[in-house]
Amino acid sequence: MTLYWIRKIPRCERGIALPMAMITLMILSVLIIAFTMLAASEPVLAGNQLQIAQARAIAESGLERAIWALNNPADPAGIPNPLVTPAAPYDGSAAIAVTMAGVQLGVYTVSVTNGANANQRNIVLTGWAPTNIGSGSKAKQKIIATVANLRFLDPPAALTVRGEIAVGGNSLVDSRSDSSCGNKSGTWSQGATTVDGSAQVYGRDGDNVPNGSGDRIQNLPTTAFDPYTYTNAELSAIKALAQANGTYYQGAVTFNSSQKLPNGIIYIDTVSGRNIDASGPNTTPTSDFASVEIHGNSEADPSGVFSGWIIVAGSLAIAGDFHMRGMVYVLNDLVYTGTGTGRIDGAIITQNIRDTSSTTIDTNTGGNAAVHYDCNYAKTGGGQVPQTFTIQAGTYKEIPG
Repeated sequence: MTLYWIRKIPRCERGIALPMAMITLMILSVLIIAFTMLAASEPVLAGNQLQIAQARAIAESGLERAIWALNNPADPAGIPNPLVTPAAPYDGSAAIAVTMAGVQLGVYTVSVTNGANANQRNIVLTGWAPTNIGSGSKAKQKIIATVANLRFLDPPAALTVRGEIAVGGNSLVDSRSDSSCGNKSGTWSQGATTVDGSAQVYGRDGDNVPNGSGDRIQNLPTTAFDPYTYTNAELSAIKALAQANGTYYQGAVTFNSSQKLPNGIIYIDTVSGRNIDASGPNTTPTSDFASVEIHGNSEADPSGVFSGWIIVAGSLAIAGDFHMRGMVYVLNDLVYTGTGTGRIDGAIITQNIRDTSSTTIDTNTGGNAAVHYDCNYAKTGGGQVPQTFTIQAGTYKEIPG
């Protein structure tokens, strides 16, 4: 019996090779068909991805052209500033071809319009690859972005104060040497401007006599200072630039021979880091205001001159032999007591947002603070603050077609 079953087992396995071969053949056939279909669709997918990448690159090239045109308003192909009605092709009416070696890679349209603020522009780009017409295969990519430049306030005087001004000692406020941005007065104030001691205030009024009515423009309404005031949005944009450049500070800060001022945009923010009165008038306690001191020999530049903008969300005191080319913008009050040959070439603006005291220039009769109006230095921070349009953070968006 045992011998019978031993002989029977091999006989039961006869013929198994054919089914196994058929199953293997079927599996291989399915795989071959799948790979064939994949091989057929892969070039199509790769071509689609290539067209999408080309459409995005073409749209980005249009964005770069629009930014160039905004930064070159005097060029025949530039965009005028201020922008009223953009000329073609910046009104979105014409498709601009992008070629390489005589072969068209695609086209784009671009539209440039004014933004929410005078220094903002909205740009809408649409790129197609290889073309925007016909029924053939094509890819579309849309890009929207807001660009802005740092608005130059173009103050009306060397020293512009939304409050009172006290000029004393041997100080000098002088706007006579530069008329490139128009004739400026020496001081411009909401309250009275008093001049004591040997101090002199000169405006570019043509008489070359100090301390006259054309040199000191005073007792102006508070609304007259609105054009020379940064909005909270603008302050936040300037703050972001300082943070990116590593020149952002908070609270009480002293610049001297140990902690020097690097060139560029210096932003000294409140203790909390929130803009003053961003939630409404008088909502920020003065204890949150920045308190800044700048002493002589604090310039980091080997030339011994600081070039840039100094923005203070609070009060600023400058003392000693300090040399600067640029603009000072103080949200509260300023005390400037100079010594030696120190001077500020550019412009000063103070907002006296709490009007705790008047802006004073050299109340120490032993000093000789000097403010010389220079439009180019004030506008460009002595060459350290370019007036160019750049993309605002958080506004760049891609919309696939």
